[in-house]
Amino acid sequence: MENVILELLNKEKGNYISGQVMSNQLHVSRTTISKNVKKLIDKGYDIKSSTRKGYCLNKDSDIIFISHIQGSIPNFYRNIEYYDNIPSTNNLMKDTKYRQGDIVIAEHQSGGRGRNGRTFYSPKEKGIYFSFVIEPQLTVYDSLKITAICAVSLIKTIKKNYPLEPSIKWVNDIILNNKKVAGILCEAALEMNTAQIQKMVIGIGLNVHKQTFPDNLKDIATCLENECDRVIEREKIIIDFLNYFFDDYKNLSFIDDYKKYSCILHQNVMVYQNNQSYKAYVLDINDDASLKVLVNNEEKILNSGEITIRKAES
Repeated sequence: MENVILELLNKEKGNYISGQVMSNQLHVSRTTISKNVKKLIDKGYDIKSSTRKGYCLNKDSDIIFISHIQGSIPNFYRNIEYYDNIPSTNNLMKDTKYRQGDIVIAEHQSGGRGRNGRTFYSPKEKGIYFSFVIEPQLTVYDSLKITAICAVSLIKTIKKNYPLEPSIKWVNDIILNNKKVAGILCEAALEMNTAQIQKMVIGIGLNVHKQTFPDNLKDIATCLENECDRVIEREKIIIDFLNYFFDDYKNLSFIDDYKKYSCILHQNVMVYQNNQSYKAYVLDINDDASLKVLVNNEEKILNSGEITIRKAES
């Protein structure tokens, strides 16, 4: 009932709709309407209530409805679950009940995660936080390909909807004007004898709507609307991403775009790997999304670790 009421309010977003009109449309009592609107308000939805006028959802609200998404994505994707608030979409999807094509979307994550145990800031109605499952016919040695496909799909999605020029920082960050705007977290369950990936949970976090970041993030993070004036509904962004991902995953076609959008190709970088750091130069990105780097005049293949771009040395 809450979701149905929210859909009605969303159709009249910015305008009041009376409790009686909602009651008549849904064939329930006005008391039922009132109780469910209160539950929505308690969950954080910006709904005004007036004895005379009824209820009004703030015109700036951006509500995600899974029914709108389901009709616009390939049949590869199966069930979509939506949560107002959970600790982590990735953690939830590690449950064995989730299979290929299942999707979990959260309005807010209290414990959103990035790589290496880092947190991902996930405020309500400001970003897109979702995970989905695939069962790729790949070995763990090819797992970087999935992260790369996700990165390319995110870039295509952003460029389709915004007049922006994001780039990819190997291996899993999307960068916009030298700040992080999105992150990708891929976690795999393996068949130990064959190193074959049985199941992979892919987590996507994208900062969308205008916001003020906490002090510890304001110099390193941004969102799409902080960088331009265009406002796009998050449903559309999710739909575009899932369609782009399906096409590129089906064909495993990503490497040319990945190179084109990379911000580290032919750059001096600092590599952080196995509790050590060293300087390198990125010569190329291989077909499996690993890096070919030059370290002390010797070529090396990098398929794990993290990098940062080195500033010009005086």
